[in-house]
Amino acid sequence: MFKKVMRNRYVDWRWLIVWIAIYASFLILDAFSQNSLGATLIRFVGSFLLVVYVYQKFRPDTLLILALLFTFVADVFLIWPTCQIPGVYTLCFALFLHIARFTKIKLTTFVGLLLVVALLSAASIVLGVPTIYAITPIYATALISNLILAFLWYRRDRHNFHARCAFYGFVLFVACDICVGLRFLAMENVLSTAIIPLVSYLVWLFYYPSQVLIANSSNVTVHKNKTNVLS
Repeated sequence: MFKKVMRNRYVDWRWLIVWIAIYASFLILDAFSQNSLGATLIRFVGSFLLVVYVYQKFRPDTLLILALLFTFVADVFLIWPTCQIPGVYTLCFALFLHIARFTKIKLTTFVGLLLVVALLSAASIVLGVPTIYAITPIYATALISNLILAFLWYRRDRHNFHARCAFYGFVLFVACDICVGLRFLAMENVLSTAIIPLVSYLVWLFYYPSQVLIANSSNVTVHKNKTNVLS
């Protein structure tokens, strides 16, 4: 299996070694001490290197580069308890960028999505609804939309390496956020707090490989003459 991966012409084995080293490093550190400074720094370096990788490998795919960049910014926000809301908003924006690259929506439609988010956020403030409860449905909808779009691309072209990366990447992304949701419910005492260490570990177990796969899901380089994966 390893030899097959290494022989895949789409896989840069040098970057693959870097990703494996980063992934193994923070998982081992987290196994002994979750959220240690060393593991956190390794995760941030790993996330930033994905932006560097996409810029280097898929430079024509501006939307993918921006999506990974905003995902990295969101990761930085989310490490601070006081910046959770800006982090989720930033991650929503990154997911909208993924939707834009999968569907090639017009700029006006994209701006419309942002206005809807702004209006719903304003309404939540007026109604006194906690912001996290207002943004979560939007975030979940954007994430599931990306999963569906990636699946449609994968179903249409199962032998396409980048389509497979997109689909499996968003499958892992959803798995990661299920763990995030379980952790939130446990912290709110809806579920047993005993699950917090396990689901916290699983978050990054799923999250980092999801981003590695998504970083390899460019549909610009592969489909030069097919800009819409749904057509």
